[in-house]
Amino acid sequence: MSLDRRLSCAFVCLTVSLSTARASSPTESSASWLDSLLQFSLFQFFAPPTADLSILKGILPPPPAPAPPPCSIEPIPAIEDEQAQQFEAAAGTSAVVDITGLTPATALALARFEQRVAALGGKFEVTSAYRPPAYQEHLQVVWDKWNQVRDNYDEGCAVLKAEVAAEFERHRLLESQRPVPFSDHTRGIGFDATVFLPPLRRRNIDRVAQASGVRRPDVVHDPVHFRLAVRVVGS
Repeated sequence: MSLDRRLSCAFVCLTVSLSTARASSPTESSASWLDSLLQFSLFQFFAPPTADLSILKGILPPPPAPAPPPCSIEPIPAIEDEQAQQFEAAAGTSAVVDITGLTPATALALARFEQRVAALGGKFEVTSAYRPPAYQEHLQVVWDKWNQVRDNYDEGCAVLKAEVAAEFERHRLLESQRPVPFSDHTRGIGFDATVFLPPLRRRNIDRVAQASGVRRPDVVHDPVHFRLAVRVVGS
């Protein structure tokens, strides 16, 4: 029924009710018949129905889940040193390998090592050479931060954990070897390299290295690191 028709019916019923009330009890007070009139079912018909919000549960999206508590672990601090920033920008690429920062004796031993490996049919890739102290310190921070968050499964630390893992991987760090603040890299007497020799000659890597003037100080924990040897064997 339209609103106009409903209002017309209400007006008619109101008129009839007023006429009946006046005819039946002319001496009745106006308050008495008005109270009865307000209780008439027709006026209840125009009253707004009680809202049923249950039907909205299937329409409205569920309330958002409460935000996880913030991570208690601080992020990796920013690098302030300008030279270290340049190294950081080149991390994960060949541009981060700085041969020019090596001592002349170390650079010569490195070149000799590469030539010997190539002559044996192997492959040689230098992944890191000289590093400024500030950049070496940054690598140590990344290593420490990864070991701090690697076993942390708090929801609030998920983003930080992913960021630190990406940094750890980008810098090609080893979980078995923590970078030290003052190292062979900062002194220019060491480099990291992945060396592959043919299957029958893989056990000769250290012999070839020593013959070239370098050695691996910690084969088990840091197999890619080579340091300038005091004495060149076989030269």
